[in-house]
This record gives sequence, structure tokens and C-alpha cells, in this order.
Amino acid sequence: MTDPAAPVPAQPEKANVVDDFLDIFASPAKVFARRATANPMVPFLIVSVLMVGMIFVNKNMMAPIMDAELQKQIEKAMASNPQMTTEVADRMKGFMEMSVTIGSVVGVPAALLLLGLVTWVVGKVVGGTLSYATALMISSFAWMPRVVEGILASVQALVLDTSKMTSRYDLSLGVARFLDHTTTSPALLGVLGRVDLITLWVTALFAIGLVAAGKVPKEKMIVAGAVMWTVGAILPIIGAIRGG
Repeated sequence: MTDPAAPVPAQPEKANVVDDFLDIFASPAKVFARRATANPMVPFLIVSVLMVGMIFVNKNMMAPIMDAELQKQIEKAMASNPQMTTEVADRMKGFMEMSVTIGSVVGVPAALLLLGLVTWVVGKVVGGTLSYATALMISSFAWMPRVVEGILASVQALVLDTSKMTSRYDLSLGVARFLDHTTTSPALLGVLGRVDLITLWVTALFAIGLVAAGKVPKEKMIVAGAVMWTVGAILPIIGAIRGG
């Protein structure tokens, strides 16, 4: 006979995919907790498709900014190699434009897979007990603000004159937007470019996910977030230095 005073085991919260992608904005800890052992491929594929889709939606609107950044790289290459002709530079620009397009399709899922690995390593270092699958799930949901960033870029490109912009930082929501991109050190731009609302939001989601799903001790949440932010700054800084 069942003891009426016995505690009733907690039932796992039920939610569908739509609930997950709505709750990640309002109750991210709940999403990470209930999907801790779930297959990460659904959020991984959905976020990848959304990200790639936004890149292609914004492609024409962002073209002036991308052209300015590519031109800056070409001018740097010509300055370091005086023998480079205009014809070679034009071919180089065409190749770089094609690489950007192909890189968008391949780069987004590849970046998420790599972020999953970084999240797994960081989680282990700060005392978590998570699998790579859990880390990939955290990375996928944590990148949802990047989709929002793409939408905000679309809105800004519609109301602002992008033909006068020379850097993607001109559309960012952080410190780098207000700097002179022609005189500021590329390395400094790379660091300050991550001091923006979207990147800090993404970082917070990584930290929440590592605690809620990765079993990282709650008192280490800030440390986990700081490490993820720092690791995430490495590639942008390198790219900024090379492109500068």
C-alpha cells in the first residue's frame, strides 16, 4: 500500500522544440536542465540553418561593409608585396568573396562543433561532469542571440547608410561601434569588439548552461563565463590583426 505521506518523485518537465527556443530567451536554465541528456543535433541543426539563413539574407545589405573590409586586406597585401598587380588583386578579391560565401555555409556548423569542444574542455576544467553531446547542446542554444544579432543587423542596414561604413563593428551593439576603425589598433578592436550586448548575452548563456546542464558548481559560474569569453576572443583578435 502506498504511503500517502511519501514524497512524490519530481516528473521531468515536458516541452517541445518550440518551447525550447522560446524559453531560451526567458528561462534558459530550464532549457539547459531539461535537455542535458537529450540529442544535441536538433538545436545544432536549427541554429546552424538560422545562422546561415541570416547571413544570406543580409548578404546584399552588408556588401558595402564586406567590400570595404576586403579592400583593406587587399591594400595591406599590396603594400607588403609591391610586385602584386591590380589584375592579381582583382582575382584575389574575387577569391576572397567566394571564400566568404562558402565559409558561411561550412563555417557556422564547424564553429558550433568547435565551440562544443571548447565548452566541454572548459566545463571539465571548472569542475563540471558533462559529455561532448551536452556541451554541443549548450553551445547551440547559447548561440541563439547571434540569430537576434543578424536580425538587428538587417533592421539597421535598412535604415542606415551602409555605403559609408567600413567595418562590421559599425553595426555592433558595443564599445567598438564608437571607435575610429581606421586608427584603433586591430588587436584592441578585437578585444573591445567582444564588449557588446550580444557577446555578453551569449557568454551568460554559456555560463548558465555549464551550471544547469554541465553540473559546474554554481559558485564557479562567473569563472566559467569569463573563461569562455576569453577563449572566444582569441580568434577575433588574430583575425583583426591579420585583416588590419
